[in-house]
Amino acid sequence: MFKNQPAGLYVLSLANTGERFGYYTMLAIFLLFLQAKFGFDSTVSGQIYAGFLALVYFMPLIGGWVADRWSFSKCVVTGIAVMFVGYMIMAIPTEIRSTSSLVILCASLLLIAIGTGLFKGNLQVMVGDLYNNARFSGQRDAAFSLFYMAINIGSMFAPMAATAMCNVAM
Repeated sequence: MFKNQPAGLYVLSLANTGERFGYYTMLAIFLLFLQAKFGFDSTVSGQIYAGFLALVYFMPLIGGWVADRWSFSKCVVTGIAVMFVGYMIMAIPTEIRSTSSLVILCASLLLIAIGTGLFKGNLQVMVGDLYNNARFSGQRDAAFSLFYMAINIGSMFAPMAATAMCNVAM
């Protein structure tokens, strides 16, 4: 599948698979988590969920602006690190229904959104840059097909992983 493709395509695809897997695993149980941990009703939980999704989808605009001034690879690596810190903070056990727990959650969501903004759009540019070499330029379309297939693989297995984690935790 990755034969005759630059070696970087495999690494970038794997990075995006992992990022999407983590993101969709978290989203699969996020509303239930908000309701169980903080006692929010569906309206408040939905507003927090929607606010987080809005941040995730608009932060790549800022991530692209930063990458134009910094570099795409630095943004991608920084984005992964920031997302990782956000997920780790979210995983810290905190008190149920406390203000400090909500502040920690909001901080972790903000870190995840910022990391996604730095990572998401800039990774595609790096994939495209692999094919600026004349040797690989004819394989650009196939590369993006493989790259987006890897995204879908991460997204497809995330709900199953979330279900398995919930079953183990309960």
